[in-house]
Amino acid sequence: MDTQQIIGQNRASAAVRPDCGERNPPAAEKLCSQRPPGARYVRFEMWFSFVVVTIRRQSPVYLTHSWRQRFFLGCRYSVLSLLLGPWGVPWGLLGTIWALWVNTTGGSDCTAEVVASVEASARPTPTAEAPLG
Repeated sequence: MDTQQIIGQNRASAAVRPDCGERNPPAAEKLCSQRPPGARYVRFEMWFSFVVVTIRRQSPVYLTHSWRQRFFLGCRYSVLSLLLGPWGVPWGLLGTIWALWVNTTGGSDCTAEVVASVEASARPTPTAEAPLG
């Protein structure tokens, strides 16, 4: 399976940096041009329950090229949610059902978010000039 992990675990991270396994990441134009038509960046749901505590997590972002690839990646996270998710009262069972639905239908599409983040990081930041005198 040719899956490329793109973004770390935290959705609320301050700076989104593509992880290409290189010391210097590629430019935004090159990264966006590498995405073939029909490819999507997706996340999958995971739920963990401990009797009265239920935790919802999302997977790292993956670049996927086909629906089949998204389905099989989602099955991994669905099995994890099925084993660890339904044990919490009351949200564990409901969250696990939600995770199964999201994961088997191809995950949450975040292509626009990743492309916008990469383009924003590629733009030069304006520097404020100090007034003279």
